[in-house]
Amino acid sequence: MKKILLAAGIFLVTASVTFAQENDDRDNAVVNPLIKSQFETDFPNATNVDFESKKSFDEVSFTQDKEKISAYYDYNDQLIGTVETKAFSDLPANAQKEILKKYADYTITGVVKFNDNESDHTEMILYGRSLNDADNYFVQLKNDSRIILVKVDLSGGIDFFTTMK
Repeated sequence: MKKILLAAGIFLVTASVTFAQENDDRDNAVVNPLIKSQFETDFPNATNVDFESKKSFDEVSFTQDKEKISAYYDYNDQLIGTVETKAFSDLPANAQKEILKKYADYTITGVVKFNDNESDHTEMILYGRSLNDADNYFVQLKNDSRIILVKVDLSGGIDFFTTMK
């Protein structure tokens, strides 16, 4: 089950994260050394570090405190935020209860947490929608006909986010 959640979380993050600012010149670019330096400052205890340059941002996948995390940097070398795989049990209890009730005909296939860097104002976009510079969980749910994504704020408030399929 943990491997399925991890795979779903990684898929959710890597296949779908884009940013509001577009810069086609960055396709297949080498990661800026300043981002590497900033990353080492932001996450001094990171291990298994892998840098990847994307169209509108740089992604750094790494392990810290036994957790797999992805950090996203804008092209000004600033941390936008991090995404890490979580368990359904990590959600606030009221959110767990509401999801199980409201989406009883769905299977939970993944949970990730986005932690925004409040000091950077680059807007994170997920599935074409702004995250409004807020920390949130995202729960992927699947039934026989579709996959949906539900946003859960840190106090347990739930909002339908998007249909994926």
